[in-house]
Amino acid sequence: MNRRSISLRRSHHIRDGQTATAWLFCAPALLSVFLFYLIPFCLSIAYSFTNKMLVPRIGRSTEFVGVGNYLKILSNDIAAKAFVNTGLYALMVVPAIMVIGTILAVFVNRQVKGVKTFRAIYFSPQVVTMTVVAVVWSFIFSPGESGLLNSFLGLIGIPPQSWLQNSNQALFCIAVMYIWQSLGLQMIIILGGLQYIPEELYEAGRLDGCSIVQKFLYITVPLLKNTLVYVLISTTINTLKLFTQVYVLTNGGPNHSTTSVVYLLYKAGFINSQLGYSSAIAVVFFLIVLIISLIQNYAMSEK
Repeated sequence: MNRRSISLRRSHHIRDGQTATAWLFCAPALLSVFLFYLIPFCLSIAYSFTNKMLVPRIGRSTEFVGVGNYLKILSNDIAAKAFVNTGLYALMVVPAIMVIGTILAVFVNRQVKGVKTFRAIYFSPQVVTMTVVAVVWSFIFSPGESGLLNSFLGLIGIPPQSWLQNSNQALFCIAVMYIWQSLGLQMIIILGGLQYIPEELYEAGRLDGCSIVQKFLYITVPLLKNTLVYVLISTTINTLKLFTQVYVLTNGGPNHSTTSVVYLLYKAGFINSQLGYSSAIAVVFFLIVLIISLIQNYAMSEK
């Protein structure tokens, strides 16, 4: 056996040893994913084709119903409204967070006095749980003249609004609340991407006579693309999982104007005990989120 063969064999053994160590370190995480994500998801797919109840009823066994639960979703007006509400909510929240978060990140990326305090103020809502945020905003959106926001609007002559009790305003109020709570984290992520852009590129653009807008469009946006893709996909997924705000503030009302897909899933599974139907909602919701994420990733990937 020549020296080259011995060297290759030795490196192969080293690589095998590293692979085994890597699998050993990954094993706890992989086990958790297998137990708490993969198995429940496979069970949800199986349950979605049955009439399984969360609390089994005496004398009623679990039966195979085919695509009955999926047809029920298509024919249910409340389910259709829940999907529409979730889509409208995402359309209000995602563009706002992307645009405002990018503008704020560009602003706080400058070395000006007080910018660290500004970053801390905008990030602070992120450390508060959504339940606490929802309770605080319930006081802000209190109806009547005594409501906090209505009191300010009254100073400029605007009559009091019913906000969360108005079916035309409730979803918008929840969107505003979520934008306020999550904007700080996305701003910090975009800021991290901005700080990896070399200052020499901006200096070269300045020497070429580029305006601020041109430098933003031709230097900042292209080099920030990967960060923006991450923020876009993560914000979209988090937005589509609308639940806590609805559960705490409106319970899906008024007139189902704030019923989201996840809230509908919760209500079907844990209140009405329709585990099979709620599993079908979960599977449809997963497929929609997966398709949206793949489209976003493809649209913003490098061609």
